[in-house]
Amino acid sequence: MIEVLKQSAEDVSKVYDILAFGHTERALEILAKTRTSLRQAIAELESQEPVAWMDADGNVSDNNDHKCFPIPLYTHQLQRTWVGLTDEEVKHEWQVWRANIPRYAGFAKGIEAKLKERNK
Repeated sequence: MIEVLKQSAEDVSKVYDILAFGHTERALEILAKTRTSLRQAIAELESQEPVAWMDADGNVSDNNDHKCFPIPLYTHQLQRTWVGLTDEEVKHEWQVWRANIPRYAGFAKGIEAKLKERNK
């Protein structure tokens, strides 16, 4: 979908440049192609079920209370595959934190920091 939008923006830029040199026939060809691509992308989106709804302030809800959240959203946020720690890495973090701060909270923070680093 993003590819259609990027290509459409590029086509509009081309049309602008072409029109600046008076080549209206070529500009009309590009505009017709762009119009068709955008209409197809819109039809594809409209055929999907919304995954969430948004209000005018940008707040998002996953329930379908259309009175409070009237704007449908059709795509999920991209999710990456979670990368965990090996047993050796957990053991290492435990040894580091046990030597410095003998508390479970410190160990948990160390694991959390390591996972955040790995899953950027």
